[in-house]
Amino acid sequence: MELTLRVQKPDRPELVAYDRILKRYGAGCYPQQPQDRQDHWRVPVGAYFQSRIVDDKTNRERILTLNFKNVGEILVNKSTMRVSAATPLRSLGKNIFRKRAEIRKIVEQDLIRVLGKREMNIRFLQMKYALSGLQPIYRTLHRLLSGEYPSYDELVSSGDHYPEQVELLVDIGYAAFEKDPTTKLVATNKTKELYAQVGDVERTIEIVLGMVLSEFYYDLRKRMRVAQFVPYVRASTSYYGHAVQFGDLIRVSEKRLRENVRDYYRGMPLPARLEYAYPTIVRELVDAQVLKYDREYITGRADIFEQLIDVKNKLPISEEPVSFG
Repeated sequence: MELTLRVQKPDRPELVAYDRILKRYGAGCYPQQPQDRQDHWRVPVGAYFQSRIVDDKTNRERILTLNFKNVGEILVNKSTMRVSAATPLRSLGKNIFRKRAEIRKIVEQDLIRVLGKREMNIRFLQMKYALSGLQPIYRTLHRLLSGEYPSYDELVSSGDHYPEQVELLVDIGYAAFEKDPTTKLVATNKTKELYAQVGDVERTIEIVLGMVLSEFYYDLRKRMRVAQFVPYVRASTSYYGHAVQFGDLIRVSEKRLRENVRDYYRGMPLPARLEYAYPTIVRELVDAQVLKYDREYITGRADIFEQLIDVKNKLPISEEPVSFG
């Protein structure tokens, strides 16, 4: 007995696009609503990306789905109902990577903003390696609080990017240049009032450093090439980014946290220090009161987490089963 199997040709643009998706991109992608053009349909392509988050102490895990829209497109010719053009797989992969980077930056920016708040009481001076890249700000604040006001020429002669970092203190209003008779840097009333309230030079410097970092972290990293703070930001962001997605403060081993950093910043080179001094970075983040120890596990601070939990609403996260229907 002979059987004849008849396959109906896709007669809708989303079906034509879906057929191409399955053949070229894989089942993790899906067609979005077709857009009518003059002689063709444009079908945007979305992609699902699964994120697995584990709490090592309780061995609980959650599988979350990130829904990235508009990572590619497929053009379907109206007269032939065939694909006339489509985003190459390599380009689609790069677009997914960019979408992941956008999500990462949302969490990173909010975390940096929170850490810069005075009430968080972050001990930035405990991050020894990070402080080495911020010596112009640290030394200048020390001098200003001691009543020593350096001239502009002295700042210029101190080294590359020295005046640029010092200018950030001027930008936030904690230092100012005066001519008397030569141009020199002086402490403003904001600096003097803060020191009077705190009563401690080191703590005053930490508060101002937090303000500078929360306002100018990306300027320091990209324009002034201050890379020493990057490993601390990445470790903190990967922890709180996963905790926010999980919906609770998780407890992870040092090894797990390091793996999370690699996954969270996938495709980005790791600073050299992360390779040989990672335990030190974690310990300094705990000393700085950004993270905490829970016996042999690493966890976060509830007050930092609570200020970040609203970030979850900005992320395209779903815990529903993936459906292409």
